Amino acid sequence: MATGKMNQLVVMVNLCSSVVEGIEHLITSQGNDRLKEDAVSGLLTLEENLKGLQADKSVIHETRWLAEVIKNWLFVYDGEFRDRLYRWYFKALKELRNLMFAEIEICPVCAGKGTVHYGASLYIEGDEEGKELLSPVRIFMKCEECGNYYLAKEEPWVVKRKKRAGHSQAKCKRILADIERLASGNTMLFIGSQNSQLYKEAVSAGYEMDVLNGTEPISPVIKGSYAVVIIEHLTDNRDMNAILDKATESLADGGILWFDGPDLDKSMDLLQKKGNTLWRQAASEVYLTKEGTKNLLRLFGLTVESSKSVGTTLRRIEIIAKKA
Repeated sequence: MATGKMNQLVVMVNLCSSVVEGIEHLITSQGNDRLKEDAVSGLLTLEENLKGLQADKSVIHETRWLAEVIKNWLFVYDGEFRDRLYRWYFKALKELRNLMFAEIEICPVCAGKGTVHYGASLYIEGDEEGKELLSPVRIFMKCEECGNYYLAKEEPWVVKRKKRAGHSQAKCKRILADIERLASGNTMLFIGSQNSQLYKEAVSAGYEMDVLNGTEPISPVIKGSYAVVIIEHLTDNRDMNAILDKATESLADGGILWFDGPDLDKSMDLLQKKGNTLWRQAASEVYLTKEGTKNLLRLFGLTVESSKSVGTTLRRIEIIAKKA
């Protein structure tokens, strides 16, 4: 779920706590040079990261001040120093929280601004012992610009998730039949795992295959050379823009792109009508809407040739797009 920046912020929160704990030990054993070096190193690392994230200047200044005080032994660690240490700690945590909120607002689909989707804070009514859990299991954001949804918070410890089932052989054959009706060639770039059923069916169907497994190329990819590109599990990755950019660049003119993703609107309807528990299913990073998908593909010069809603318990949107 987390972006690189969010992971960095989480590490910084943990480092803040470690630094304070180390300084508390240092106060009681002031002759410990190792503790002193660790505290200074931690504070300077925090300062560097805060500068890189363009954090509040007063927090950066206070972090540097603490590092200099500890490094140079300017005075005895007394009650006044403790108070200032804790004021810095809570101020730094507040600033990191603000930076996290700002990062959550950035849509991973189009980099627009997301807002909390109404009704998307999903609560479990009772655990295995019948107790109510008041913390949200998941929170979805809706992008104001592209209209798609994305996951902002996930509590994986609450319940054991049901793993997402793979594509059946029959479903893979149907997907390939849908593609073949629109494709004008048999060269394919498959972005996903060679162990997947969809890849195996594409090979059996006679496509000339190249594969990208995540970011590592398994075989050479030639720009503009593929009649078909399939992206498997696109919405499990927050870096959708980079993946779609690579896919579009690989397509020949008139080439066909296929991908799918969960339809949150339909799933929410099923939740209201049938009580289907969204939180018990494996989460995706991004949830699509029909209109949002059109907006997204427009950014890459693609047009929607087919948009199909499939599934019964949790609905998914299957998209076939064409490169002009």
